Amino acid sequence: MALDYESMLLRSVGCLAGVAIGDSMGMPTSGFSPEQIREKFGKVVSFLDAPKGHLVHDGLKAGQVTDDTQITLVLADAIIKDGFVSSEGFARRLWEWSVKSGASIKRFLGPSTRGALEKVAKGNKIQDVSGLGATDGAAMRVSPVGIVDAGLDLKEVVEDVAKSCAFTHNTDVAISAASAVACSISKAVVGDCSVDDIIEAGMKGARLGAQFGSLYPAAPVDKRIELAMNLVSHAKSLEEVIDSLYNYVGAGIGSNEAVPTAFGVFAATDGEPMDAIIMATNIGGDADTIASIAGGIAGAFKGIEAFPKEMVEKVVKVNELNFYEVVRRLLEVRQKRLMK
Repeated sequence: MALDYESMLLRSVGCLAGVAIGDSMGMPTSGFSPEQIREKFGKVVSFLDAPKGHLVHDGLKAGQVTDDTQITLVLADAIIKDGFVSSEGFARRLWEWSVKSGASIKRFLGPSTRGALEKVAKGNKIQDVSGLGATDGAAMRVSPVGIVDAGLDLKEVVEDVAKSCAFTHNTDVAISAASAVACSISKAVVGDCSVDDIIEAGMKGARLGAQFGSLYPAAPVDKRIELAMNLVSHAKSLEEVIDSLYNYVGAGIGSNEAVPTAFGVFAATDGEPMDAIIMATNIGGDADTIASIAGGIAGAFKGIEAFPKEMVEKVVKVNELNFYEVVRRLLEVRQKRLMK
């Protein structure tokens, strides 16, 4: 049965909008605990400037995105220009973006991505660099793979995810986490699915992704997602969900913390994009990444129309984004692949 292109378009645009809105909303609360957020901000429900002196995001204004969204768009651009997911193609464009962005990005980049780029800066050939990062940087940027591979067999999705990870995050745990995100988005973009279906696709993706990359001793991503689901199901309030996920699953930059917590947020909020983003924002830790992942999955599930128009317009204007153009071109790549 032919898929409804317009519906796929709206869900894919919702995915990228969710990434950007989640990223920008989580930006000021990153690095704080839930208790600190309550004391400092109350409850964050909209865009805010980064607090003065913020360890990572000092100087960023309300609605500005971070490297989470920026590198997501670098990966999207690489896929569009190459016509497929290419490890070397993405690595080359990531390097070009880092040079163009200037030295100041070093403060904003995660350790895995920064480490791979520093190897190139020291003279290593891009094709020879294989990063061993286990952080959530690969998962935060992977949504374009989920869009371009929407509806494909999950094994094919994971193969593309592994390619997108190779330069910076070529470890089983990082690929597993990124695969969980991409597979859930691939499922959600096609539509006609439930929250449980999307989580199931994510867990299957996590198991498949764990078969790729270098071994990194860490708790399996799929098991941590199971733990997150269990905590959510037993929580008596949304505040208890936040505290349980933060304290037991974790909200740090480890891929087996941030991604399972994002899935827990998605489940706890029944896939409602703004509810998911607000919850993730108030969890703290690596809040911009957790909120962008949860927002991307929920946005793919509900579509762009689930977001308040003014919030979409704000993040688009502040960052000069064009979600529709990027998505149209990704879906063109998808269509050409299917016709081969």
